Amino acid sequence: MYELSNVSIVIVSFNSEEKLFELFPSIPERCELIIVNNASNSLPEELKNLRNFIEIHNSENKGFGTACNIGVTKASKDFIFLLNPDTLLKDHCLENLLKVCKDFPNASAFTPKITNKKNKEDFKRRSILLDRGQWLKGPPKVLSEIPVMGGAAIFLKKTIFSKVGGFDENIFLYHEDDDLSLRLKNTVGPLMYCPQANVIHEGGNSSLRNPKTAMLKGFHMGKSRVYAMKKYNINNYKVKCLLFAIIQLMSIEMLFSKRKRAKYLAFFKGVKEELKEDKV
Repeated sequence: MYELSNVSIVIVSFNSEEKLFELFPSIPERCELIIVNNASNSLPEELKNLRNFIEIHNSENKGFGTACNIGVTKASKDFIFLLNPDTLLKDHCLENLLKVCKDFPNASAFTPKITNKKNKEDFKRRSILLDRGQWLKGPPKVLSEIPVMGGAAIFLKKTIFSKVGGFDENIFLYHEDDDLSLRLKNTVGPLMYCPQANVIHEGGNSSLRNPKTAMLKGFHMGKSRVYAMKKYNINNYKVKCLLFAIIQLMSIEMLFSKRKRAKYLAFFKGVKEELKEDKV
């Protein structure tokens, strides 16, 4: 059961074909690979020549979580590895995840050590959905239970993903990993951090970096922040979301970066729209 041939890797792509060219060689051939093209550029034939994979093409951008859910429904293996397209698997990453999964059958999900290309670790130590007392100071040095996982690389059994209903499809983008983490932890069992498995993640490079993309991300980041904080009954969530939006608008980056300006203005708009829907 705990074999590479029993792993389905699900990747959501939104104009990420260049990153997929870098990622594909690091994925073991024995794994099933599913690419969910989220209404973006068609995947080039050269990519299809690198290895076999299942391509799902959404006619509209359904958001990260919904696209992941669609990919998982097509998976035929017992284990699911949800990966961002701007990642690379280091040697024996999946073998180590499978071993830890076997050793900790009561855990709900596992996340590897994530670093950038300069070997600086990118660890999600906190969440807006957690009390500050639950935040971590930094990444654990050894295999450990953690309060929340980042969405760049999540490994778990398909049955467990299905049991909690997958990602919340009301969240288009951002904070869907926080929400999934809490439902997995509260419903199934602990979340485990596995430093012996390593993934390289560029972070923020899974899609084009321009004002238009920043606007899309900022808008949904604002909406998702309000929705998620309301879902988990965070005290004064309306005030906290508006204050965070205003602080961003007062940032000096508003003057010198078109991309940041587009993102922060869209974030404010997203917060206002979700708060307006909250009143309905």
